Amino acid sequence: MLLNPDDFDAHVAHAPEGGVRDAFTAFAHAEYPGGLTARATSKGFIAHELRIEGGEFWYFSAVLAEEWVLFYFRKPAFRDRLVDFDAVRAAFPAAHVTPKGELSLRVTDGAMAGAVIAHLAPPQR
Repeated sequence: MLLNPDDFDAHVAHAPEGGVRDAFTAFAHAEYPGGLTARATSKGFIAHELRIEGGEFWYFSAVLAEEWVLFYFRKPAFRDRLVDFDAVRAAFPAAHVTPKGELSLRVTDGAMAGAVIAHLAPPQR
């Protein structure tokens, strides 16, 4: 569920037509497992971001860029078993391990966003 659709509409207005916009929209309107929600945010130089959260935990980010949506699998997602680190690496070989030990993936279209969302499970705390 998207918590702040008006803020999202302002963000998506900056997305180019086509695959990138489709991906960002897919992440915003996904039916996430376990009641996770999406919230459009801006902070510092990251002007157009979605945070996918559950309760007090921030599990994933989708950051809008010109040629892709940079999707982050954050450490709490691995801790609470929403995703498995090795399974994500196997499913998305282009995923990059960040200096923080998280994974980032350049998502270029709605189909790829759907594949990412399909890998998510509800939190298991």
